[in-house]
Amino acid sequence: MTYTTAGIAIMGGVGAFEAHRPASVSPSLASDLVAAFSGTQAVAQGFANLGTLGGDETLPVWAQRIPSAADANTFSVAAAEAGSVAPTPFVAAPALTTLMPGSALEPTPDTDFDIETVAADPVPSAAPIEPVFASPLETVAAEFGMGAGRRDWDADDSVVLEAKRDIQKVIEVQRGDTLYGVLVEAGLSETEAKDTVGALADVFSPRSLKAGQEITLNLTTAAGGVVTTPQPQLVSLSLEPSVERDVTVSRDSKGELVAEAIDKPLTETRARAAGVITFSLYDAAMKAGLPSSVIADVIKAYSYDVDFQRDIQEGDTFEIVYERLENADGELARTGQMLYAALNTSGVTRQIYWFERDGEGEFYNSKGEAVRKTLLATPIDGARITSGFGARKHPILGYTKMHKGMDFGAPTGTPIYAAGNGTIIEMGPKGAYGNYVRIKHNGTYQTAYAHTSRFAKGLHKGDKVKQGQVIAYVGTTGRSTGPHLHFEVLVDGVQVNPKKIKSTGSTKLAGKDLKAFKEQVAAIDSDRQRMRGAVEIAERPDAPTTDCADPQGCQN
Repeated sequence: MTYTTAGIAIMGGVGAFEAHRPASVSPSLASDLVAAFSGTQAVAQGFANLGTLGGDETLPVWAQRIPSAADANTFSVAAAEAGSVAPTPFVAAPALTTLMPGSALEPTPDTDFDIETVAADPVPSAAPIEPVFASPLETVAAEFGMGAGRRDWDADDSVVLEAKRDIQKVIEVQRGDTLYGVLVEAGLSETEAKDTVGALADVFSPRSLKAGQEITLNLTTAAGGVVTTPQPQLVSLSLEPSVERDVTVSRDSKGELVAEAIDKPLTETRARAAGVITFSLYDAAMKAGLPSSVIADVIKAYSYDVDFQRDIQEGDTFEIVYERLENADGELARTGQMLYAALNTSGVTRQIYWFERDGEGEFYNSKGEAVRKTLLATPIDGARITSGFGARKHPILGYTKMHKGMDFGAPTGTPIYAAGNGTIIEMGPKGAYGNYVRIKHNGTYQTAYAHTSRFAKGLHKGDKVKQGQVIAYVGTTGRSTGPHLHFEVLVDGVQVNPKKIKSTGSTKLAGKDLKAFKEQVAAIDSDRQRMRGAVEIAERPDAPTTDCADPQGCQN
């Protein structure tokens, strides 16, 4: 059985149309087609222009495609069935078309296929009600189920035209998701997903993706074919990895993927938090809305003078002033410097102020004396004292033995800080001590840290460390019954009770520095008064004072 080239092309077009055309073509459509198209080339051109339907922008170069014979024949046959215009097949490269024997489309052997022999559905006597469109071209789109501006389509309809070209998906990242997996699941090809991840890596590490973050994808299906549902292509991607930053991936004029990081403008403000301690400072501060990073700063600043396990009592009070950096919506992007703190414990108030000089800053009391001491009283955050210095019954050996240090119970992996500036003189396994670190601070003082699970990355014997620097992590190595830190203070090489060390302050301001400090103290106190006045407090005769520096504490 032989067919002419034109006949085969026509058959392909008729097959596509018969499978997907509407049940009937209204007579008015025929006249619209005559007005819109004259000849095969007009059909092809009109079809290519459909990419502009539903929007004012033309398709970018990377999203365009060349119309096929099936595209043109679909419209040509539609006009022929209306009885108003003769079919003008779009002649393309020869294509092999398989027809089922006995079908209405089966050709006669050795003869040219004549489209006029195909029986068309009769035109109904009453024309269907047609919507009003601005142009014959839009009328064609409507006849194929493509209303102008339409944004959804029948999932069972495989004829997807260029007008359906904008899709937006907002995807919430789930635990265990990867950026690549999210993109593929959204419909992108594996190749395009890899290219997108590669482009984004220039400004954002895909490994930093967190559960709960939202990824906004703008996709297009405009580059697909008429007969088959196209695979979406990425137009742009946006992600907010933090309150202060956005990252995007979009296409340039050549269709290449380009990533960009956009830093949001931040506004610096001052904030105040105060409250009464009922269980712990951390718990009370969190309830007062103090960020955890600022709470850690408070604990470190007072760790020279306050034992947070024994000195804190129910009814003690605190007041904190700190810097906040907020975005345009007032959301906290990050915290800045803690400027002031007052901690009232057992009727004793300790006020500290942040002050910088010569590019270095630290906390001072109201007299200008540095808070920082030679050694920290507690080299670990949030720990409880499980065993003090002195004779005790050893929990493993079973007999009374001198305990030459203090034990702080804490979960495995809790950071351990250097109690003071100094040099590491021992680091490694040490018998019953397990993993052990010893630091020499000066000619008199040394400190030791035992039973650690591991040492801080990059530290070795002989390295210098600063006070508050992480040197190791809590563990239960050596002779130990559970995770804890064994902490020792040595004076002239002999272990002494850490609680009895009278460590002195390192600096006292004088002259111009003291004058500048006093001016800063006055400014901070003024801000405290202003922010305290902004808090609404019930007016009653027995209302507690709002000044946390007062022995009675504060309630707001």
